[in-house]
Amino acid sequence: MNDRVDRILQEFASRSLEIEGAFLVSSQGQPITVAMGMEYNSALILAGTMLRLAQIVREEYAWQEIEQVSIRSQEGYVILFRCSKEVFLLVKTARVPWGFLDRDIHRTVKTLQSELQTTDIPRLTAEDSSQLTLLWEDRQIAASERAKTKFKLDGDFIARAQQELAQYIGPIASIVCKRVLAEKPNIDPSEFIEALAKHIPQQKQALNFQRHFLF
Repeated sequence: MNDRVDRILQEFASRSLEIEGAFLVSSQGQPITVAMGMEYNSALILAGTMLRLAQIVREEYAWQEIEQVSIRSQEGYVILFRCSKEVFLLVKTARVPWGFLDRDIHRTVKTLQSELQTTDIPRLTAEDSSQLTLLWEDRQIAASERAKTKFKLDGDFIARAQQELAQYIGPIASIVCKRVLAEKPNIDPSEFIEALAKHIPQQKQALNFQRHFLF
């Protein structure tokens, strides 16, 4: 899969701490991107089960195509979205407000649909997935460590973050900062910035806000 598709998925997964796994899967149940946040075998089983469920429903009711399959519980969601005839997006999340999650996933699916029109669809082996997962985890750890060493969550950092946040959401930025710190007094700088970014409605702006501090 090309770098652009990987970047779309990474940005999607990084926008919310509640997203526990996200990857693309073929119509045959084979992961075709690294299963971020999940082991290869678990991703393989989950993808195959969700696709089989979609197939059973489609055959039982003679429906043309299944656009979405979702499983909801008190702990979270597992959702399968169709991106194209051969590609699906599978997402595993913790419990979050459904409206926010649904809107974010649909935006990501539209972006992926546009990109997939000009992208060949490879098959990812277990060995490939393992190597890519380690690479992705190393990058995530490196980014987190850079944030911890580059910044300290002191008064100056908080003030700068609040000032930057206010450019996107206005005066309520101070309230948001205080609330985040009250809920997690020992939060580290990277988590603090990610928590603030969730309050920025436009995803591109939220991502720019995080990049300004963390990368």
